[in-house]
Amino acid sequence: MRQRRLENNKRKKDSASEEFAKDLTYGYVKIGDEDDEEYGKNRKKKRVSKAKELEMAIELEGLKKDPEKGDVVAKKHSWQAAIRRAVGIKVRDDPKRLKQRIQKEKKRREKSAEKWKERVEVQQKVRVEKQQKRSENITARIQQNKMRKIAKREKKLLRPGY
Repeated sequence: MRQRRLENNKRKKDSASEEFAKDLTYGYVKIGDEDDEEYGKNRKKKRVSKAKELEMAIELEGLKKDPEKGDVVAKKHSWQAAIRRAVGIKVRDDPKRLKQRIQKEKKRREKSAEKWKERVEVQQKVRVEKQQKRSENITARIQQNKMRKIAKREKKLLRPGY
């Protein structure tokens, strides 16, 4: 009798733990019911361009400096940013760092453009050199054929009686 009761209790515990385990999710922390819900479902959200991010960050800084609504905006944004960081989303709201990022990317583009230009120039130079060498070889071959024909004719003329 005692054993039956233990088995029944065990079954009840197992079913309760199974129900509880169904609600658990790993790898995603949900904090609050704001617009962070879409990050759990659709992680692939179109990223905003760096220039737009900078524009938004500057606008936010301006709103924070506003004497009337500055405190409210600053508090709200800081909470949203903290929640997003806790969830694992990168928050890009520092105008100084955004400017640095844009400048760095600009320099990288210029460098790669310069390298590409240099590569094209080297390729053209090599092509011109190859063409020049080819034309020199062709003229040298023609000259050799002419010299061979002349030598053959002179050899023929050196024989007596012809």
